[in-house]
Amino acid sequence: MDFGWTPSQRAVHDRMRALGAEADAAAPDDRMRVLARGGALGLPIARDLGGEGLDLVTTALAYEGLGAALRDGGVLLAAGAHLFGVALLLARVGTPAQQRAWLPRMASGACMATVAATEAGAGSDVASVQARADRTDAGYRLTGDKRYVTWADRADVYLAIARDGGGAGGAPARGLTALLVPRAAGEGAARVLPGAPLATAGLRGARLAPVSFAGCEVGHDALLGRAGAGLAVFQIAMTFERALILAFRLGAMERALGEAVRFAREREIGGQAIARHQAVAHRLAQMKLRLETSRMLIYRAAWALDQGERGQAEAALAKWHTADSAVASALDDLRLRGGAGYLEESGLPSALDDALGGSIHSGTSDVLATIVARWLGV
Repeated sequence: MDFGWTPSQRAVHDRMRALGAEADAAAPDDRMRVLARGGALGLPIARDLGGEGLDLVTTALAYEGLGAALRDGGVLLAAGAHLFGVALLLARVGTPAQQRAWLPRMASGACMATVAATEAGAGSDVASVQARADRTDAGYRLTGDKRYVTWADRADVYLAIARDGGGAGGAPARGLTALLVPRAAGEGAARVLPGAPLATAGLRGARLAPVSFAGCEVGHDALLGRAGAGLAVFQIAMTFERALILAFRLGAMERALGEAVRFAREREIGGQAIARHQAVAHRLAQMKLRLETSRMLIYRAAWALDQGERGQAEAALAKWHTADSAVASALDDLRLRGGAGYLEESGLPSALDDALGGSIHSGTSDVLATIVARWLGV
């Protein structure tokens, strides 16, 4: 087993790290445009569809580089929802016509995509969604309200999960249906209506907001997979997202660890660096342990997907462990600073809020534990 990186992979990482630094220096509203211009939104998309054709392991390494330099976890979450939650799904299950229509624009950032699945009564249990996709002669009519949609007010197309309502030609209702719904779908009273971004504690750059689909009409070409098989389609999207959405967090955790080590070496009490205290040294060692185990799980999940495996358990383990590790290490980082770490100007409370958000989106720890348990046969 080779744990090394090729020169070309290192070059991608370094290029994305430089791009992350450029985005970090930009105004918040310009950061996604910087990422798009630098190619970060299409790395694993096939070259003939506008991307770079990278494997997922290299893509994870690229996003680790972005996270090492760009401190805005929210915009990186939105980029991941776009690329991992929608674009990779299209590349896997979309028809050739759908791929040609959407992927080149998604890869360039000309068309931003996001996932619209969560509802007031359907979060972890997506099978309970109440939004309806009623079949019409021309395609589908989508009606319902979604919440906590990433990049909601700036997205151009939504991967919407809705209950199949049956309809045209006497078609029976069955299961869930996955639709690609352009923001421009419908006219008059039938519209896509994003709400204002919510005041979240962290990850504010992700611009979470509700979205209402008010009887939006879309054609048959909006259907992803088969009608009534939307749950399976959604699980594929979530597997890609869970495997890769926190790859940027590896870079953020490494940056935070480096800063914490420097602080512990330079901060003196009674003429002695606090790094000399075993309690401090052990806390830093635990941060390192969490970083490296998270790396192993994320790259293992990406490798499994590259091999064509389903990768559901690997993705769940990667997201679960990395999210929990990020929270624990953010707490340790803050505690090392004492009172100074609790000041907003230190940036550490905001980093903790961002890490907490990672333990919720794309599946909570309990949901992911259930997936792993089922994989074990219990």
